[in-house]
Amino acid sequence: MRAWLLTIVRHTCYTWLHQNRPPGSAVEFDEEIHSDESTGGADPEFQVLASADKETLQLALDELPDLFREALVLRELEGMSYKEIADVTSVSLGTVMSRLARARTRLRQSLSVELSRGY
Repeated sequence: MRAWLLTIVRHTCYTWLHQNRPPGSAVEFDEEIHSDESTGGADPEFQVLASADKETLQLALDELPDLFREALVLRELEGMSYKEIADVTSVSLGTVMSRLARARTRLRQSLSVELSRGY
C-alpha cells in the first residue's frame, strides 16, 4: 500500500513540477527549522560542528544525479526496502541496487574530497 501511494505522489509531484516550475527554482527543506530533535543542548561547539556536517552532507547529496539521490533517500531516510523502491520508481530490482551502489560510491567520494579540503 505504501509503495503504491508513494508512486502516485511521486508521479503527481514530477508532473506538477514539470508543468509549473522552471528547473532549479525549488527551495530546500531546512531540517533545523522543522525538526524537534535536540541539537546538543546549549553546547555551541557541538552545534557548529553538527551544522557543518549537515551542510557538507547536503552539498554532497546535491551533487548526486536525481535518480541516484532519489534511490538513496528512499532507502536510507525513508527506510524502504529495495522491492518497495523498485515499485515506487517503476524500475527493476537490479536497477535499484545498481543506483544505490553508485549513489553510495559517489557520496563517499564527494564526502572524502570535502573532508580532505576541510582538514
